[in-house]
Amino acid sequence: MNLSGENIKIIFGLKSKQKRVDLDLTLQQLSKKSGLSASYLNEIEKGKKYPKPEKISKLAQALETTYEELISLKLEKKLAPIGALLEANVLSELPLDMFGVDAAKVISLLAEAPSKVNAFVSTILEIARNNELRQEHFFHTALRSYQELNFNYFSDIEKLVDEYRTKKSLPIVDVKVGQIKKILSDDYGYTFKDLDVAMYPELKGIRSVFVPKNKNVLFINPSLSDKQKIFLLTRELGFNVLDIADRPLTFAYVKVNSFDELHNNFRASYFSVALLIDSNEIVSDIKYLFSQKSFKPELITNILLKYNASPEMLFHRLTSILPKHFNIRSLFFLRFNNPNHEDFFFLSKELHLTKKHNPHGNRIREHYCRRWVALGVLKDLALNQKNKLPQETVVRAQISNYIGSPNEYLCFSIARPMSPTPNVNSSVTIGLQVNAVLRRKIAFLNDLSLVTREVSSTCERCPAENCAERVAEPFVVIRRDEKQKVDDALDALSSATSE
Repeated sequence: MNLSGENIKIIFGLKSKQKRVDLDLTLQQLSKKSGLSASYLNEIEKGKKYPKPEKISKLAQALETTYEELISLKLEKKLAPIGALLEANVLSELPLDMFGVDAAKVISLLAEAPSKVNAFVSTILEIARNNELRQEHFFHTALRSYQELNFNYFSDIEKLVDEYRTKKSLPIVDVKVGQIKKILSDDYGYTFKDLDVAMYPELKGIRSVFVPKNKNVLFINPSLSDKQKIFLLTRELGFNVLDIADRPLTFAYVKVNSFDELHNNFRASYFSVALLIDSNEIVSDIKYLFSQKSFKPELITNILLKYNASPEMLFHRLTSILPKHFNIRSLFFLRFNNPNHEDFFFLSKELHLTKKHNPHGNRIREHYCRRWVALGVLKDLALNQKNKLPQETVVRAQISNYIGSPNEYLCFSIARPMSPTPNVNSSVTIGLQVNAVLRRKIAFLNDLSLVTREVSSTCERCPAENCAERVAEPFVVIRRDEKQKVDDALDALSSATSE
């Protein structure tokens, strides 16, 4: 069993407490038998202390067991699932402290009712295995939860960005690649080289590689656009201004090593986008967009051009700006990838504020609703590419009404090629729940030319009949209806028998 020092202390505490409970001893009684103070024993059981050998011997004798048995990492059957949870290293890697949670307290609570709770833990672990959930999935989920708790707005970074922009006399908009390269070179000793994708063809999908040894060398994929380069350079600046050491060395990610690394990458990326898209300036632009009587996609295109920003940068910035400055808090962000010439759509990123909104990821390979504007723009882009049309960015808006739900969303979606990754298109979508707040903020919500569609989550869960876009049978709906018929028949039989 490969365990961290903290988890070894937790296991020792669990075993000590379990043996004390089995002997029906209070802490005070065990203290009297072992000669160790009750407060010290309490710290041991909480996983806070690991006693020295002579104290372990006294404790083992008082608990009527052996030294070897007490220090063994093997847990008895009813505590075994907790051991599996600790061995998976999930609790120690997750940022529980960010949510005010102590890992040892979680384990202690799990151990209070081992038979029931451990069945639950075993179920969670089995679900994780069946759905191919890896440690990095937990990391990403924890990061999303952290963002959602803070409405994806971090005032400490916003303040630091404003101070740094003033200090370096950087412009409010249109920061240049050369300006950031000079700062990185002069202040942090960076040198820049092209990533040789001819020599290393496996790296053609990697945007940058940072080599910190001796010199801070940043290899940049030469096929990147100017807007992609300025983002990764200001992200590098973020790592340095925020004084971050534990960081990923590649962009995009090859491997997630720890939650801290993932969290630090998010903070540096947040710094980058906040520096490139000034809060006051973008608030003014969005107010103008929302004041229009009809939706004008060219205004979104103009905003992208103004900030030399990618669609993902803009929409991520809006997930911070809209809750803070417009009180629009009920929203979601989605990113889909679509391999060329394939009717396959992979949800590669999502964020939900205030609640889990209807369009969200699933890991059971169901087919996402083809009526979503997020998929519609990808189909439009693919058609443009097939017909060799020059339009490389598709912008659309749609009001989506969810079948069987009162929820309605105004969705903005942008699709473009996923450079430098070849033969893949990507769309990003920001969805705003239609409510009283949104109706006051957005004038074009009543625009009759704005497309409104009834949508669902996946084909498998959709009750819509005669849907032209359906690509899979509604198996979940069929099974649910069949179960309901069985329940109704059983109720009828019970009623007839009791008469």
